[in-house]
Amino acid sequence: MKIGKIVAIFVVLVAVFVGFFLLFPSLKKRPPSLNLPLATPGIEEQIEQKFGGLDIPEDAEKTELKNVSGDEGMGIATRSEILADLPDLEKGESYQVLLSDGSKTILLGNLRLAKGGYILEYDSSKYPGFNQIVVMKGSKRILEGSF
Repeated sequence: MKIGKIVAIFVVLVAVFVGFFLLFPSLKKRPPSLNLPLATPGIEEQIEQKFGGLDIPEDAEKTELKNVSGDEGMGIATRSEILADLPDLEKGESYQVLLSDGSKTILLGNLRLAKGGYILEYDSSKYPGFNQIVVMKGSKRILEGSF
């Protein structure tokens, strides 16, 4: 009889224990939730999105054009084009692109509005050794980068 009582008490305790966790599922151990920040797209991805899904080839030599003005704007340059996301210009203003080799600077041209951003196509083979790119608005440096 004693063994029967012990078994009955054990069965009741197991039933209470299981019932307790079924009634209070919040007491079950849950893996901690991770609040990871969402990845911020890089400049290249942002430029590709700005230009309507434009795809910059992975094997293209490229450099990010960092904003040095404190204003809005970013860009990317390959050896054949400059792509920039910059604020709209007032009438008569332009964004100019300069190339430098460290001692000489040449005016490459003006960025033109196209596909949702500003673009300038060029042939870098005409400018050997010119590896620094500067985008200016008037006399203010806006973006800079080097290959």
